[in-house]
This record gives sequence, C-alpha cells and structure tokens, in this order.
Amino acid sequence: MRSGGSTADFVDRLKEAFQAARRSGVRLSAGGGQLEPELPGETEHPRGGDAVEAFEADPVTERHPGDPDGSSRLAYFLDGVQVTYELGRAGTVPIVLATVAAAVAQRRERRLHRMELDGAPQILRALVLPRSGARRLFEAVLEAGIPLLPGDPGRIPAGAPMVLADSTPQQGTGADPADYAGLKQQARAKVRSLREGLERLLLERWSALETGGDWIAVDGQLPLPAERAVGIAKSSGKLFFGGEQARMLLELGAGRRTTAFVPPWQVARAAAGHPEDERASWYVRLMPAPDGADAMEGLVRLEIRRTFAVSRDPRPEEMDEITRWLLAERVPLARPDPRWASMIYPIHHVEKMLKPLVADQRRTRARLERLIANLQGG
Repeated sequence: MRSGGSTADFVDRLKEAFQAARRSGVRLSAGGGQLEPELPGETEHPRGGDAVEAFEADPVTERHPGDPDGSSRLAYFLDGVQVTYELGRAGTVPIVLATVAAAVAQRRERRLHRMELDGAPQILRALVLPRSGARRLFEAVLEAGIPLLPGDPGRIPAGAPMVLADSTPQQGTGADPADYAGLKQQARAKVRSLREGLERLLLERWSALETGGDWIAVDGQLPLPAERAVGIAKSSGKLFFGGEQARMLLELGAGRRTTAFVPPWQVARAAAGHPEDERASWYVRLMPAPDGADAMEGLVRLEIRRTFAVSRDPRPEEMDEITRWLLAERVPLARPDPRWASMIYPIHHVEKMLKPLVADQRRTRARLERLIANLQGG
C-alpha cells in the first residue's frame, strides 16, 4: 500500500478505484452537487421520549444569572466544519465526497492561537458509500489503499487523513439501492458523524492536558461528557418545552437564562443505564431577537457534564457563573456571520481558521467528476 495522505494521493487512489470498478462492470454516472447539511432540528437526538426532566427548578423557569463583570474562564474553543458533495452514482447509489476539519484554539494574552494536539488529524477526507448497495466499488476503494473507518462512527483513528466510510446505518438491514433519497440522507448523517468523531477526538486530547482551572467551549452538543467543558448549541428547530414554558423561553430577555433541565433523549439514556452521558442543559439569551426576526435568534442552549447528579444538588451558582462567562464573550461581535446573534466570537474565529483547510474540496470534486464522466456508461 502506498504511503501518503495528501489531496493528490487521495485523488489518485480514487481514480484507481473508479477505473477498477468500471472494468468490473459497475455503471458510473457523473453529476450531483453539494449536499446540504442537516437542518438544526435534525442534529438533535430524535428519540427518548417527549418530556424534559426539570433539574434545577420545577417547572423550568426564567432566572437572572447576575451581571457579567467581563471575566471568563473560557480559554479554549473547539469547532468543526464539513463540506459534502455528491460526485455521481454507481448505478443509483450516490458516490459522496466529504471533507471535515476541526480545531481547538487557545486564548493567550487576549489573542487566539491554534493548538496542536498529538494524535488528532486536523483534516479528514472521506468517500462515503453504503457497502451493501455498492459492493464492487466499495471493495475497489479498499483495494486502492483507502482504509475503512472503524465501525464506531464516533471514533476517528489517529493519523488517518483519508478514509472510506460505510453509510449503512449501524442498526440497518442493508442499503436499498432503489432508495436514492434515503441513501443521500444516510450519507449526510454519516458525514455529520465523521465531523462529530473528529471533534470528540480533539476533546479527548484536550481533556488529557493540564489546563489549570480553564474551561473549553465546544460548538454544539458535547461529543463526550468532559470535565470543564460547556457545549453551546447555537440553534435548534426543536423546542423541548410546550405551553407556558415555551412562551417563557421565546420571551426570555437578553442576559437571562432558564433554569436547568435534562433533555428527553438523555433522560432515556440515563434510565437505560448510561449515567456517564447525563448532562444538564439550560437556555441563555445572548442578544435580543431583532424586530421581525425568528424568536430563536440570539438564543443558545448550554450543556455541561452532570457530575453533581449523585448528590442531586443542582448548584445553580455554578450555572450562573458559566452563563456570565458566556455573556462576557458577546464582545466583539461575530459579524459578518449571519448567525452572529447566537455565536460567540472565539467560535467564529475557529471556523474562519478551518475554512481554508476545506477550500480545495471544489477542485478535488471537479477532478473526480471529470474522471467519472469519462468512465460513465455501462
């Protein structure tokens, strides 16, 4: 097997695989386009019941966390990005190309610096296929020297800059080649799991460091229940409350938070014997929703490890303090990002650092689409 993990090496290996698959009789067709990421509501766990568990106060209500004094123990910031394209099809099975990248930035003397964490790739390139739906092409990619991602979608092997990812759901019975729309949805979900896996690996590496009493802010849900880590979910298409509590949330004032609760899927996981995944969540209004804007604008959901569950002491003062740290991060604004009202600037900075890493995806896609176009037919 050849060594290397550059974009050129990745393209060369895929060229070899596509040519081998075509010789074996696989019908290839070029064309597709960018696959849109999941809508915000789709990234929330969909199962686990409908009711939240009120953790700090029952019912969940509005709370003033106190005024921020400008100090923050948030000194590390983690974010990830993904770019996903459909290159074409093997028969009716979409051939999906994905690039994901993630990074941790450390703030030192009011400046943000990218951290180098041993054993964690900064960028991962993947070809995404359902093994059972495109077996001959799948095997050709393996034979070309692109390694198969391990079965656990939350685990990215260290030092693996390119992988082949099986998009068949773990609990699935195999891919139906006739379900083109369903196969694309499965590919999208797989790419999201790749990004989350890379973020998880970075958080694991960060957790092993000695960082004093400083905390890390993670964009989105926490990929693992780490100490001194807070997840910041910028938006959601799903409210966990109904009735009066939903009204309270939508009318939450800037600088205010809700009392803490446990989301329904985590209630279900705890009941199923997974206490390590227990987290406490609460909403914070960073900025007032602009006139005429969605009432969810400026609203974020925070998530921390629920280490105090054993004593059942909600420790509201701890959540107040974390909220004040977040409120202290409102300046500078994360403009010109359209999500600025729900995003803190350091996360915006990490995202800007990552985008150049995935910028070559367009050129890679064009080369591979031309290759498939030259091979298409059957």
